[in-house]
Amino acid sequence: MERVARRDPHTAVKQELLVRYLDAWTPTVLRSHRRATYVEASRDGSALAALRVFGEFADRLAGHHLDVVVLSRSGDPDAQIAEAVRELGEPAGLSLRTVVDPAELELAGPTFAHVELTDENEAWTLAEKIATQRGSELLLTLTPSRQLPLTGGHVAGGGSQKSTEPEPEVTAYRRRLRKAGLPHVAHAELVDDGGRAQLLLFATGVDKHLPAFKEALWAVDEYAGIRYRDPRDPERALVDISLTPQLAPLRRALLEVLSDGGERSVADLQRHALTETLYRPADAVRVLTTLASQGAISREPEKGRLTPRTTVRAERQARTAPAQRRR
Repeated sequence: MERVARRDPHTAVKQELLVRYLDAWTPTVLRSHRRATYVEASRDGSALAALRVFGEFADRLAGHHLDVVVLSRSGDPDAQIAEAVRELGEPAGLSLRTVVDPAELELAGPTFAHVELTDENEAWTLAEKIATQRGSELLLTLTPSRQLPLTGGHVAGGGSQKSTEPEPEVTAYRRRLRKAGLPHVAHAELVDDGGRAQLLLFATGVDKHLPAFKEALWAVDEYAGIRYRDPRDPERALVDISLTPQLAPLRRALLEVLSDGGERSVADLQRHALTETLYRPADAVRVLTTLASQGAISREPEKGRLTPRTTVRAERQARTAPAQRRR
């Protein structure tokens, strides 16, 4: 009996995430722009997955133009990719071309790029090229230079293990993307059962697209053999993929923000969760509701449902915990 090889869990999760996000991105750009570009710079079969998504919106391509550009060392389109376009019926408004040199890439309209290259310098050259285009977005995969063993973290909600690692490299990556022209950035480490990690970075010039990416991030297959980790979480907790994930890393992050004793609005903390952590604004409300019920934070007004205008402040005992972790 022939054994069927198990699909790489990193690839499975990344492709599902790509498909889920393209399901939201494609109709949005076709509704508001006549031209758009999708750039595929990976060699894991994601181009085929993307083309199938675009095929589902063939009726919306009428009167529009979606340019699919595949980075190819040979300059020739992959036979499977070309065949996929033919199977879609070569819909009007969908074009396919290849480029060899990222520097020669010509873009039209809002651009989304999926970049995963073994040459990190080439990946950054392409990323920074994409960032110059107005309305551009980028999904970038890198291999962390400091691979931590699986035992270096724990499942969120479990025991504690403090980290003495220096500032994670993801902070520098986020800064670089913002400097290039993509101010709204999200990140996550994808960690398999053997502890092998890949760093995923999403960056966009369109603020309202960040929540859509976060929703897609938590909606992928929870049984694929991948857990998430925030490299900036001091406990390096591994979090199971779920629509209702464990929130220990977010609790630490929000208490860290509140550790100066200052007052913050719920809206500010929701924004922090969205832009600086793995999590979504709604997750921040869940954490703050629990902290308030536990007496770890005070709130104004004291009663009622937490709203974006509600302000909160950490109680003294809760404020000391993040400071102790930093030492």
